[in-house]
Parts: sequence; C-alpha cells; structure tokens
Amino acid sequence: MKTTPLLALLGGAMMSAHAWSAPEYISDLDITSFDGTVLDANLFVPETPAPAEGYPTVIFTNSWGLEKRQYHFQAKELAENGYLVLSYSTRGFGHSGGLVDVAGENSIADVGVLIDWLESNYSVGKLGMAGISYGGGISLLSAAQDSRIDAVAALSGWADVVEALYPNETVNLVWGSLLVTTAFDKEAELEQVWDDLRSGQNMEQVIEFGAKRSAISYVDQLNENGTAVLVSNNFADYLFKPNSMTDFFSLLEGPKKLMLNPGTHAITETLSGNDGHIWSTSFRWFDHHLKGKDNGINREPKVDMTVRISNKLEHYEDYPVTQESTTWYLQPRFTMFNSGSMESGKYDGWSWSNEFHGGWDTFAGTGIPLVSDALEGFGIPVYAPMMAINGYYAIEYKSPRQSETLKVRGAPKLEMWIEPSKSEVQMNVHLYDVNFFGLGRLITHAPITVRTEQPGKKQKVEVELFTTSYDVPAGHRVVMAIDTQGPIYKKPQDTNYTITVPYSSSKVSSLTVPHL
Repeated sequence: MKTTPLLALLGGAMMSAHAWSAPEYISDLDITSFDGTVLDANLFVPETPAPAEGYPTVIFTNSWGLEKRQYHFQAKELAENGYLVLSYSTRGFGHSGGLVDVAGENSIADVGVLIDWLESNYSVGKLGMAGISYGGGISLLSAAQDSRIDAVAALSGWADVVEALYPNETVNLVWGSLLVTTAFDKEAELEQVWDDLRSGQNMEQVIEFGAKRSAISYVDQLNENGTAVLVSNNFADYLFKPNSMTDFFSLLEGPKKLMLNPGTHAITETLSGNDGHIWSTSFRWFDHHLKGKDNGINREPKVDMTVRISNKLEHYEDYPVTQESTTWYLQPRFTMFNSGSMESGKYDGWSWSNEFHGGWDTFAGTGIPLVSDALEGFGIPVYAPMMAINGYYAIEYKSPRQSETLKVRGAPKLEMWIEPSKSEVQMNVHLYDVNFFGLGRLITHAPITVRTEQPGKKQKVEVELFTTSYDVPAGHRVVMAIDTQGPIYKKPQDTNYTITVPYSSSKVSSLTVPHL
C-alpha cells in the first residue's frame, strides 16, 4: 500500500507529538516518613508505559533553605525522556515537617522511605539521586547507606563537613553563620555545635558530629555498593572547597566523574553556568547508568576541569591531573617596604628573620564575601594592588617572571617555618598572578590558625591551598601574600601578636605549585 506524502507527514508529526508529550505532573504529595514526619514532594510520571525493567528513576533533594520545586525544569526534562522523577523538601525546609538535622540519621532514613513509596506505587527500575549543595551531600550519604541507589550526581556537595566549616582549624565564620541563621526549624544540636566550634569548646563532639555527616567517612560503603558517583565543585566555593572532594574522589573505586568549575558555591550549577556543561553531563551520567544508554561517558576522561577566567574546558584521565610541580624556596625581605623572593634554590645565607603583625586586615584578600566569589564564575577575578599591601601587617614573596605560561592545576602547598609570639595566631595565605603594573589577580588562598603551648618557639606549618586551575601568563610573577585576618574567617580573640619568619640552612620554607 502506498502512503501519500501528506499522510506520512501527519503520521510523523503524531509520532513526534507522542514522543515528546508532556508527562503527568503531580504537584503535591504528602509522604509520611518512618517517625510520622510528613515530607512534601512532587512527581513527574512519563506518559509512556514503564519498560519491562521499570522506569529509570531520579530523586531530587533540595539545597539548604530551598524546597521541592527547585529542580522543576530539570525534572520535567528528565520525565520527557522517560524518567520517573520525584522531588521533595527535606525535613525542616519548605512544607515538610520535622527539624533540620544537617543530613543526620533522620534525613537519611527519609530517603529510604521515599524509595519504598516509589516502589510501592510505580514500576521502578534503576534509581539515582541528585542535588545541589545540601541535596548533593544527602545524595552521597544516602547512596552509601542504601544499595538501591545506583547512581548519584552531587553538585556543590561536600565530602567533609569539618573541612568545610573548620579549614586548617580556622572557623569559616561567614558561611557557617549563613547556614545556621537560614535554617529556621532546626535541631538544637546544630546551634550547639556551631557555638562550640566558634568558641573552640567540646571539639571532639564537634568533629564527631561532622564525621557522621561526611561522605568521605563512608567511601567503603559506596565502593561496596558499586555506586556510580558524579561530583561537581567550584574553585571559589569557600564553603565546600574542592580539596576534600578531590580526596574523596581519589578513594572511589567504582564508576566516577569529577567536574571542577569556576564560580562559588552552588551558583554555577543553579545558573546553568559553564555553558550548561554540569547539568548536561549529569543527565548523560544518568542516561548511561540508569537507562543503559551507550553514550560513551564511561569511556571519556574521568575529570573535567574548566580553567578560571578563560573558562576553557579541559579533560584529564584522573585526579590529580598532573605529577609535575615547581618548588620555590622563600628568601628574606630586607625591609618591610620590600618583598621577599621565591627562588629555585634553598636559602643558604646568614641566619635572618622577618616579622609581620596581627591586628589589621590588608589589601590581600578574597574580595567581598560571597559577591566576589560569585562574579569569579563569570570570569571577573578578584584584584589586589600589591604595592598597597601593608608590610607591617603582611609579608610578600615574589617568583621570577615566568618565561612561559604557568598552567597551575591542583592545590599549591606551603611549608613554612614561623615563630608565633602568642598561643594562637592566624595566617591567611593568598597566591596572586601579578602583571607588569603590580596588579594581582587571585589564583587561590587558604587560612590556617596555629595554636601552640609554646609561643616563641620555632615550628613548621604546612598549608594546602585550595585547589585551582589558573594560567599565569608569560612575563607575570606569582606572588604569595600572607596576612593575619580576612572577612571570611573568625580571627583570634587576641590579635596583638607577631609572627616571625626565620631563615637559615636548617629552617627552609617553600611553596610547591602543581602545573602542567
């Protein structure tokens, strides 16, 4: 039988309309959890019948302070492609009952109840979880506890709560305060832990609280479950910094994918930054591991790293992405109006020392908290006028001019001898790309708070700066500026202190920078 062109056209249009017809959307679901807490959820159900193996299924978990409708467009897109998609508000947020427990036992148990509910009411096949920030952390922790979760996309999530709120024993004051004050219905324990952390009391309990809620504590369970884990973090995320996530990623033995992007916490993913690469890769991850689609993602390099400022996307087989590095050795400055230098050879001159002091912030810094970090995702870096950094309250070291582009990839590491005058001092270490005019662009930074029972005694400190991907142009210098406080971190109660830096053949300080 012949088919006329008009009938063929109409038939094709009908088939296309059927393939892309809107899924059923159930906007309000009340699902009762194990303890009677009612969780508010919504659901997208594909119009197409479930496959023999069941619908590929995704559960979306909200970010801190947000609720079930956060991922409406992503959920709809997945449902249009055959996924059963449940989004819910975690306890204490949105219209869900209960109290926020920071991904505690109750919140993780809720996920098991949601999976039970889905399996009781629909044909569920392979199942995945996804979320940004709080949702990413809960996704990883839930997958460790429940082997029914086959794949995870954790975006701006965390691997180590302690490292997030207490990096190098320094209280992350801005981010911690923001989290605590924006959780209105929270367990009393959260407020107590934050008070203890800020005051430095009951630290064993604080660390135990964090460890129970850290995915890095459960990496063995994830490996045993064979969970396919995708994680994405951002270089200027000074809450959930990439360092602990790269450590976590290196411990995973199953299918895994790591994306490292410019920008700050959750902004890059929420605004579909990085040219949409994060969400499109997450969808491909689910297509392969939940639908069984041979889209090649399992054969691609495991690490996607986007260079800051230029936003150039690079691919690497694994992390760390390079084994190459350059070590520069710190040389003294001769007055507080000069910089020290960083040279390829160790210091071998007469014993010498420099001093810088607490009590004042300098132009060395990370910019306006939250705002500058967000702008970095759009290629707008943090600048600092290096000549304006006060040499009484800070110390600088400059590298030779680079003969070619220095492609920094990874976490620089500082090993430095100091002599603190008080039992508690703080150092904020900043690494800059400095041009011919003395204007610096921030490459990375890290704080460290040093506590000692023997003030006045020389000791060696080690600081791993936050992971970055940055190209220092030929002709520029790398400059390290160290001061004693900044707006992000809680400063010591007594800031009237001196930090002395000794130099001798036995007290050698150095900066090691990983690069391609």
